[in-house]
Amino acid sequence: MFQVSKKKRPERPTGPGPLMVKSALQLFPDDEERRQFIQALLDGVGREQSIIILQEHPAIRVFPRLKPESWQPSFVERLDPEFRPGKHPLYEKGNFYSLDFSSVFSCSAMLAIKTPPARVLDLCSAPGGKSVFAYRAFKPEILVCNETIRKRCSMLIGNLERCHIETARVWSADPSVYANRWPQCFDLVIVDAPCSGQSLLAKGEPAPGAFTPSMIDMNVGRQRRISGNAYKCLRAGGHIFYSTCTFSPKENEKLIAWLLAEYDDLETVEIPALAQFQSRYADFNCYRMFPHYGLGAGAFVCLVRKKGEPPAEYPPMEDLTGLWWYGKPPVDPVVAAKRREDQDKDKDKPKRSGTNSKRGGTRF
Repeated sequence: MFQVSKKKRPERPTGPGPLMVKSALQLFPDDEERRQFIQALLDGVGREQSIIILQEHPAIRVFPRLKPESWQPSFVERLDPEFRPGKHPLYEKGNFYSLDFSSVFSCSAMLAIKTPPARVLDLCSAPGGKSVFAYRAFKPEILVCNETIRKRCSMLIGNLERCHIETARVWSADPSVYANRWPQCFDLVIVDAPCSGQSLLAKGEPAPGAFTPSMIDMNVGRQRRISGNAYKCLRAGGHIFYSTCTFSPKENEKLIAWLLAEYDDLETVEIPALAQFQSRYADFNCYRMFPHYGLGAGAFVCLVRKKGEPPAEYPPMEDLTGLWWYGKPPVDPVVAAKRREDQDKDKDKPKRSGTNSKRGGTRF
């Protein structure tokens, strides 16, 4: 009888590899800052946890917390790293959502959107942190949460159910499906892009191949395709929120530069609250956090706006009844009004005698 060997988890590096060093040299000309960056990746930065408050409760206000940052949203609390919010009974009741503080940094860029978006599409949603933040910040009429990797959808649905976000809709489809079916329908498209995940090392997790050129180039290809489809879903005056958890300029600043060159009606949005984090690797508005800053594992974020004024009315969204894995089909005001209009017309039509009632019914 033979035994199946368990697959071992890759070990964390004990020293900087040549590709990590090369990346650090490109990012930091200063020797001391380069040393701090590499050391943060090798040693980890500890737990920098925070919560999005969804339902107020007196018990939340006595959670041990750290001093808030100036850019920190009012509905977010940065907690003592020794505290375990996931063990608290209010976690299961959906009073709050836990996430890394560097994710709060990137999400805070959404607050620069002046008009709250009514329609939000999150193209890379699982586990759901960006969607939950958008829901808490804007309370959109329609929140579509997409996750291409189907096995991750159960995690996404579980978080949305626990947080009582019943207006969200979950589906698993390629981003091109949304671009083809719902062009120019959304005010905000969230692209928390799949990336090489170099910041995972700072979280104390293995990230094999994160600094290899082939891994980075593969992700750039995916990021371009997802961002291009996000643009097609965007209304005039709408925004693309682009973020990663990696440090490679190819996946960050150069990706945004490609997007701006590809679509000349896009522009980056200045976020004054994050001015101190302006990227030194671009001459447009985009922002970085590194692990040696002491505020989390690191992140990149850029908010891009489609020029022009939004149309007075939204285009109707194709009804995808039966395709949602969680939630009911969106109650779209344009589609609902058209249905009522058709129903009123049917009522005014004279009824034909001898019609088989089984063949009748309302058309949707």
